[in-house]
Amino acid sequence: MNMTAKAKTFQLAETSFAEFGYVQFAEEKNLEEDLTILRDLLQNAMRLEHATIPPYLTMLYTLDDDVDWRIIESLRSIVVEEMLHFTLTANLLNAIGGTPAVDSPDFLPSYPARLPYDIDDIEVNLYGFSKNGIFQGMKIEHPKDVRPRAIANEVPSEMTIGEFYLYVESRLRAAVETHGEQAIFCGDPQRQIPPDVFYYGGGGNVLKVIDLKSALAAMQLITDQGEGTDNSIQVANEDELAHYFRFSQIYKERLYKTKDTITTGPTGAHFPVPWNKSVLIVSNAKVRDYPPGEVRDAIVQFNQRYCQLLGDLQTAFTGAPDKLMAAVVAMCALRDDFRAITANPFPGKELFHCAPTFEYDVANRQPLGKRMLMADPATAAVTVTDGEDASASNEATLDQLQQAYSTGNLQLALSCMTDEVIWDISGPSECPYLGVFYGHEGFTRFWTLLGATVNFGSAGVEKSFFSGDQAMSYGGEQGSTKCGRVPYRYDWAIRYQFNEQHQIILMRQYFNPLNILSALKAAPYPVPAACPHSAKPQSQQQ
Repeated sequence: MNMTAKAKTFQLAETSFAEFGYVQFAEEKNLEEDLTILRDLLQNAMRLEHATIPPYLTMLYTLDDDVDWRIIESLRSIVVEEMLHFTLTANLLNAIGGTPAVDSPDFLPSYPARLPYDIDDIEVNLYGFSKNGIFQGMKIEHPKDVRPRAIANEVPSEMTIGEFYLYVESRLRAAVETHGEQAIFCGDPQRQIPPDVFYYGGGGNVLKVIDLKSALAAMQLITDQGEGTDNSIQVANEDELAHYFRFSQIYKERLYKTKDTITTGPTGAHFPVPWNKSVLIVSNAKVRDYPPGEVRDAIVQFNQRYCQLLGDLQTAFTGAPDKLMAAVVAMCALRDDFRAITANPFPGKELFHCAPTFEYDVANRQPLGKRMLMADPATAAVTVTDGEDASASNEATLDQLQQAYSTGNLQLALSCMTDEVIWDISGPSECPYLGVFYGHEGFTRFWTLLGATVNFGSAGVEKSFFSGDQAMSYGGEQGSTKCGRVPYRYDWAIRYQFNEQHQIILMRQYFNPLNILSALKAAPYPVPAACPHSAKPQSQQQ
């Protein structure tokens, strides 16, 4: 492009951005070329969104539990919203007929790592909770003025993150204008992750991308949550700070007030941050930096588990969207394994501790488990046959519990848990079997309410992860309501805690209750008189 043509391009970019808020491209490309460019850009957008998750998890999990809850919640919410952005970029790529590729060695960064295209000249490190780590988050999420000429130049390495997303938007608009919306949004709609699958109680939600309008809304949510909206430190229509400002008030140890800006900085109350209340780790260490032994083995196993989750996300993004939530919950459940590793001193480095390295490793990838037909708890036998004694391991206990469900054997299920078990399957009271149930009596009440509410079709555990006295399982179930025979289906993740005799002392289930509630509300539901809604012991009822 000669200097005159380049000057005209820059002038068009400046003019169109001032008028429309995006850059108009005058050059026309054929459909195949446009789709190839857009798919490559969005695959790299997925890499960009994922690249921040291991560093942010590392900060969160090296922080002590007894600090101000607002610090922990700020980091936790940022991590989950980055997972949301990751999912939104997958929907964008699927919408234009691309195929997300997240389960490969070149997808997981080798830290320290440059962002894709070397965007914004940022190197990302695995820092523990520290001023360096928080400042890195501020640098990644920092709002910057858009330079239309940088976008018109079409060299991502010369753009900021915000400019990169505006470049994707501008290219997408130009492609739709040239080829038509239907030609560009040619992906399989069944691959879209729907809003009810990603349920986490935070700001924003998953958006199905089916056309230009929904694509622009998805990209706007990503940039708003990271940098904030124009002239505001908050996300549009949400009473929460954008990521940059959540990091900033931690770094500057002062809270933001509503009318504060990026220029004023936080002007609210003092917000003391105990920087010493965290585990010191060696930034960007590799497995090879650890001598052979139990700690190195634990780090390898952690890396394999993380890569297994990438494999699960690959499955979710390429045709099985209902698998997403269990993978997200399992990712958040990495905390216990992470903490077990950081409890060990780093060999040869006084005051420093070990930490996961987030390297690609799939040596121990587990196959998907089998689903089992389920018996109706309300009508099945409750006798225990010979040989159904308490199991000798936590894994065997869960196998036995699954057998109890599949045969409808209440007494076998009770033998898997202590007399003081807490059975937490919390949710709206409109569903009778949701609540917190205490002891064998409470579990029996749950079993009865469950059997009076639904007819099982199939259910089962797809994967389980064991660590010390903890386990995390995820799977799903499907069936129909007793009243109305309305079908339902949902996935879940379950956390178990065991005693030394391998009996369950705590079960806590995580799932989105919207599907079962919708099924129950589809027809009048008579609640059995003998089965009260309250799941608390008599002493705790009002």
